[in-house]
Amino acid sequence: MRWLVLCLLCFALLVSAQPKQCLLTDFYAISWLGDPTLRHMQLSRWLTTNGDSCTAEQLVVLWNRLAEWAGAADSAELRAKILYFYARAREREDKK
Repeated sequence: MRWLVLCLLCFALLVSAQPKQCLLTDFYAISWLGDPTLRHMQLSRWLTTNGDSCTAEQLVVLWNRLAEWAGAADSAELRAKILYFYARAREREDKK
């Protein structure tokens, strides 16, 4: 039993240590939540967590699809976060 718990803890540590990824499919999957308030909170959390790992191109796709994907959860707050991370992504990409 101890080995099972130890293996599960090691697996959890390995998963949490993985670098953040900007998978737009994850953002899209959150958009299927039924409650607009919950959907807004989860989309905002996703942006906060993964926004820095997105490329400028991915953020443009997010911006263009946000009305469709977020629906009633689309807000100025989400748009402001996308603009913020877009500016940071452009700075990173321009330095390369």
